[in-house]
Parts: sequence; C-alpha cells; structure tokens
Amino acid sequence: MSTADPAAPPEDIRVQARRLFGPVTWLPLAGGRSNRLWRARGTSGDYVFKLYDVARANPLFPNDGAAEAHVLSALSGRDLAPRLVTRFDTPAGTCLVYRFLPGRRLGKVTGTAMIALSRLHGVSPPKGLRRLDLRPAALIAQGRNFIAGLETEIARELLASVPSPEDHAPGPAVFLHGDPTPANMIRDGRHVRFVDWQCPALGDPVADLAIALSPAMHQVYGDGPLAEAEEEQVLAAYPDAATRARYRAMRGVFRWRMACYCAWKAAAGEAPYDSAARAEISSAGAPASSRALS
Repeated sequence: MSTADPAAPPEDIRVQARRLFGPVTWLPLAGGRSNRLWRARGTSGDYVFKLYDVARANPLFPNDGAAEAHVLSALSGRDLAPRLVTRFDTPAGTCLVYRFLPGRRLGKVTGTAMIALSRLHGVSPPKGLRRLDLRPAALIAQGRNFIAGLETEIARELLASVPSPEDHAPGPAVFLHGDPTPANMIRDGRHVRFVDWQCPALGDPVADLAIALSPAMHQVYGDGPLAEAEEEQVLAAYPDAATRARYRAMRGVFRWRMACYCAWKAAAGEAPYDSAARAEISSAGAPASSRALS
C-alpha cells in the first residue's frame, strides 16, 4: 500500500536514477497510502522507485523494505512480481528500484487473482520470513491490542462483541504476500501479478485470503466490498478445498480483527477507515454478534 507522489523525487534519488539509467522522464504513478512512489522512463526501460516510510509500519502491515527486496529476489523469473533492479539507502529511508509492471490495478479481487495467489502459496518460501500466529486466540489478542484505550463508539462496540470461535488446527505454512489488496494486484491481459511486497510472511494461506477478500480492504483500496455471491464465486477459484474450508471457519475472527485495525486507523485520523470498519463487521460471514453492530 504505497502512495504516488506527483512531484519529482528528492535530489538523491534523481542522482541515483541518472547513475543507473541515464536521463529519465518522471511520470505520475497511481498507488495506495504507505510509501512514496515514482515512475522513471528512460532509454533502458521503465522503472519504479519506492521510498519507504518506516513510520507507516504497524503490527498487521510491517512495511519492511528489506523484506520486499528479499522476496522480489526470491521470486525472480516466476511471473508473480516485479523484477528487482537494486536497493539503496537515502537520508529519508530505504529506496527500492524495480521494473514497472504494465497493466491495471484491480478494483475487485477476481478468480484469476486467487489462482495467482495459490501459485505464490506453492512457491518454496525464502529463509528469514516472519511467521504469523494465526490461532483464533492470537487474532483476537491482536484485535484487542488495536482498540485498547480507544474511546470511539465503534471500538466500544467491538469490545462488546468479541467473537468466541472454536479452535482450528492451522494449515500448512506457505509463502504469503501479506497485503494482497485489490490495489496490489496488477492485471495485464490474462495474467495477475502482485506489487507492494513489504509485508511478506510465512503462515496458513487463509491469512492472504482474509485480506484479499476483506470488505474493508476493498472499501479503501478497491471499488467497494464484494457482494456475498461475488465473494463465494471468487473464493471458489482458489484451488485447495481444505484452505477454503478453513477460511470459511475463521472468516468471522479475521473480520473482527480487521474491523479493530480499521477502528485504530480511523481513531488516528485516517477517515476512510471508519466506513471500512463498518463494511467489515456488517459483511457476510462475520459472527452474528459483530454483524449486529451495523
């Protein structure tokens, strides 16, 4: 989740661009919210410069530039991610340079995107990825931490409606994108590839499905939440039936946690997350106690 900057980048990045590629033209680049992005087009190709804002890291989305460089290198040649060119440090933070991916960002997650996610989940993960604790109790604890001390109406409602899920055995630990929102999926013809790899992890694939299908993430980073029938159709495209079943069993807990995250973001002044939290807790598949909040 990275934000485009309409101005030219800082001088040190422009200097690096000239050293790497010669003269370039800086172009506008659409994006998300967490980091600064610029597109540079030169005679040698089309590139993205990504400058990380470490202040945007949080427990759910770590925003780790070193981790992104690590996984882009690991995914080279797999047609799932941009090709890494280099990484360098600036006074303002780490900057990554990678090949620009042609295509358009998705407004809603599609079945094709779910198949691409399953391809990622089949890739042998590189060493050093953070491991996610996806036990229901751990998800609830993380949600509680997000809303602890908040005096907002939605935080009080969420504290009054903590889900009581059954415990579930975790699935296999696989290579996770960690932030597969619609805006981080690029479709070019029949192919979907992923950008913004700053939150990679190792864990049950249901973690990626929960973010990919999240009503809140569709609200903030897409064209609005999927309808219940749309979600089921998209979910059905994910090829592993056991993963789909675990996701359905844990969906309510994931959505309560995401609603807590959005409530925390809204309380910090990011207004779009207020309606995102409401979208999350009123969606199909949330626990009955949570759905009543809307």
